[in-house]
Amino acid sequence: MDRPIIVNEFEDMGMSIPDDIIDECVIVCHTHKISASDLVGSWIAYCASSQIDSNDLNKDRLATLVKSFKDDDKLKANDKKLFENKSNLNESAAPTELVDSPSSLKSTHGTNIIQIENEFQVSDVIDGDNIKEENEFSTTGDVTCNFGLENVNKNDSSVYVEKLCLTKQELWDNFIFGHVNYQKFDEHVQELVNDIVQKNDLKPVTSLSGLYCGNNTEITISGSLRLIKKELFLDSLHGFIKLDLSEAEQPIKSLFVNQILVVTGTNPNTKVFKVKRFYTDASLPLSKKLPSFTKGNLNLLVAAGPFFTESSPHGKLLKSLIQKTVDLEAQLLILLGPIFDPDFGPQLNKRTTEDIQQCYDEVLDATLKPLFSNPGTQNIKLLMLSSWKDSENYAFYPTPPNTESTLPNLYPNNVYMLSDPSVFSVNDIIIAGNASDSLMGLHVSAINKTKEEMFTKLAKQIIWQRCLHPSYVANPNVCVDNLLWLEHCTLQQNTPHIILTSSQLRTFIRIVDGCMVINIGQLIKHNSQKQAVSGTYGLIQIAPPKDGSWSTQNNISAEIVHI
Repeated sequence: MDRPIIVNEFEDMGMSIPDDIIDECVIVCHTHKISASDLVGSWIAYCASSQIDSNDLNKDRLATLVKSFKDDDKLKANDKKLFENKSNLNESAAPTELVDSPSSLKSTHGTNIIQIENEFQVSDVIDGDNIKEENEFSTTGDVTCNFGLENVNKNDSSVYVEKLCLTKQELWDNFIFGHVNYQKFDEHVQELVNDIVQKNDLKPVTSLSGLYCGNNTEITISGSLRLIKKELFLDSLHGFIKLDLSEAEQPIKSLFVNQILVVTGTNPNTKVFKVKRFYTDASLPLSKKLPSFTKGNLNLLVAAGPFFTESSPHGKLLKSLIQKTVDLEAQLLILLGPIFDPDFGPQLNKRTTEDIQQCYDEVLDATLKPLFSNPGTQNIKLLMLSSWKDSENYAFYPTPPNTESTLPNLYPNNVYMLSDPSVFSVNDIIIAGNASDSLMGLHVSAINKTKEEMFTKLAKQIIWQRCLHPSYVANPNVCVDNLLWLEHCTLQQNTPHIILTSSQLRTFIRIVDGCMVINIGQLIKHNSQKQAVSGTYGLIQIAPPKDGSWSTQNNISAEIVHI
């Protein structure tokens, strides 16, 4: 493993690691035969679970990672030994007289190439009787976090969704993948920059291409923040300059890789710009329109997948969520993809995508029928956001809606397939949903430490950068299409009242500038033995305006609950 490769992996993720720790990482990669990207990925996962700064990698924490690698090595060795034993048993048990028989070459699972372990039928998934559970779920009902329980009278009746407006979905009718338009991106940057300048009453921005050496006269510049070999640079289509933070006003605001910002300071020479202050808030106003209902509560549930996995193939927890939706008589259910884990499809042993999609629709139809057959929820709106992780979707982000599903035709007034991310309005309440883990992307791209609470800091960046996925190139695990990112991830006229997202980070509810940001977690999680365990879902109850006034602070109750 070459040392520069490891250094580049860390730097690409916005991390600056000491040289002595890099040397230790090289040894670890060689010893355990892992790639630099796997090492960095394991470290990021460790940071997320332990809630620590990704730049604080030391020998003790590296030793903890090494211990996990050793455990994996033991498991691999045991699996290899078990496979060899099975092979020996199969060879000794095989009848020699059938070797040349054509029938002996035909698999009992309908393929001449592979035999699928734990294969099952669609009827098994629907009934759930013939499938072995890897792990028993424990339904606790514990609330991991909540907000505004006193804002809503829980005894009030549930109101219908009278107005549902989906935005930008028509843009997917003729989308083109792989196009890059630097001019459009520059226009987006300039729009944010202009609003930041106007908000803070700053001097007009000087183009980086027009910078000149001067005295201590303060000027304003703008661009995207870059971290290269532990040094900060400001980058735009018009130039590139190194930033000196030694004279910046303290405390420095939260900074992230690729953050669009405005900087004031002086330019004493051509090599470095002396920063005085950063400005990053380009947030949009909230809609002034009041919710369209006057009585009752708008009750909604939201959960993130995958809901059908190899270890939980019959969607027991999704069925439990459906029952809770019926019991509450909620009128809005939002499911963030992926709906089906990629490992789920091969177990159905279908050869074509059409066959797999048909099976998926049959499974979902059987699972969701209680919603549409129950009198209390027969008018419910079900919004299903796609995901690039879903086995039947495009493997890029933003991800188009699943137009191949037949469910919207079966339930035309109930089921809506949406893209990831999506913004929609429900009874004039603007809600945004993002199935991709944008919070993790922000977390690992953070540059500086601040005293500000981590989740508030992450939520603030989404709102201030007017983007549901601000770290558009910070996460190498997501294939981001830049032009589609501009069309579907950036917020336009208003900041949503509610932003729903699913992240590996700890669940939370935060209100920033009047917008409620909620990390709902996942409905199904996996422990260290890769067994399925119960996760969390979101329960949100929205009260109507009171005396002509309405706000997320005073009219919304939200809970993150263990299923």
